[in-house]
Amino acid sequence: MSETKSPSQLRLVLAQFLFAHKVDIEGLYNALGADIAECDGEAVSHMAGVIDGVNLAAAKIRSHGIDEWARHM
Repeated sequence: MSETKSPSQLRLVLAQFLFAHKVDIEGLYNALGADIAECDGEAVSHMAGVIDGVNLAAAKIRSHGIDEWARHM
């Protein structure tokens, strides 16, 4: 049986996937119809955390490569 990943580990895996497939995060939210101005505070906070985590991971991947980026956190 595989080990269950924590929410932060899942966000990092998602960041790797999105980066590898050159997905524009803001474009993704727009395509999903996510309008931050109309969301409640908790939803906006969660979305901001996800976007920040993905942006940080993408920057590290660009700097250190897909296989080494996590060692430079």
